[in-house]
Amino acid sequence: MSFKDVVFYLVCAATWFIVLPLLVLAGGIALVSYAVFSELREFILGRTAKAVDNAAAREVARRMCLGN
Repeated sequence: MSFKDVVFYLVCAATWFIVLPLLVLAGGIALVSYAVFSELREFILGRTAKAVDNAAAREVARRMCLGN
């Protein structure tokens, strides 16, 4: 096995076990921060979200987050 092969497999392993989980975490953080800031905007400015029914949207989000 050549040095190039070893480096290639190490880079692939680093991508699967380091980079991809970090991207998933960053995406989760972005979604949570978007939800928090949109709730704060609604609370502070009194503007309603663009969802059809805010109570139903919150209930769906709670069920998704809690796994019910």
